[in-house]
Amino acid sequence: MKKLMMALFLSGMTTAMPAKAHYLWIEPVGEEAHLCFGEYENALREKSGGRLDTIAMPEVQTNDDKHATVALQRKADYLALAAKAGQPLIAQEITMKVKDLRKNNIGIVKPMYYSRFAAADAEGASALALDIQPLGKGRVRVSLHGKPLAKAKLNVFAPNQWLREYETDAQGETTVETPWPGLYVLEVVHVEATKGEYQGDAYEGIRHVGTLSLRR
Repeated sequence: MKKLMMALFLSGMTTAMPAKAHYLWIEPVGEEAHLCFGEYENALREKSGGRLDTIAMPEVQTNDDKHATVALQRKADYLALAAKAGQPLIAQEITMKVKDLRKNNIGIVKPMYYSRFAAADAEGASALALDIQPLGKGRVRVSLHGKPLAKAKLNVFAPNQWLREYETDAQGETTVETPWPGLYVLEVVHVEATKGEYQGDAYEGIRHVGTLSLRR
């Protein structure tokens, strides 16, 4: 029966595809916590001296009552966080320059990256503009500026590089399956139709990219 259930689960998944976009994620490694930029499902971690440097001014905090600022140190292919691996953490990079992504049918956008690591099966909402909140028993809620984000496409990247896509309901919620032990990264990309200007460059929308990392 167990093998049959796993086969049915795998039939609803796809193998890792070429990544649509890079994103930030927080990864516990031993007793450390790393902030990575790249594609978890493709084992791609950008390096210092290259695209990791576009994550120039990330802000990292503990996701608890203290909201303490977490120091970081740039390493070869990640940013080392001065936090224990089991601490709930949030990170964001909101200083990236405006990008012209018209060739990808996205438009001229201001990129915003967010990342969250959940230390428990269920946690409260975070202060991130785009938040993926664990509610317990595989249930998660996606919100934008504190409001439920309905019909959001949620990608779940498993530790063995499998991928499954979900869609949130009217409450911004969905239930995800995590059948293997290890680290899962959940990702949402949403383009907000808000015009503005950043550092003298006009944009047509804000491209929010958020992740939730959790262990199973």
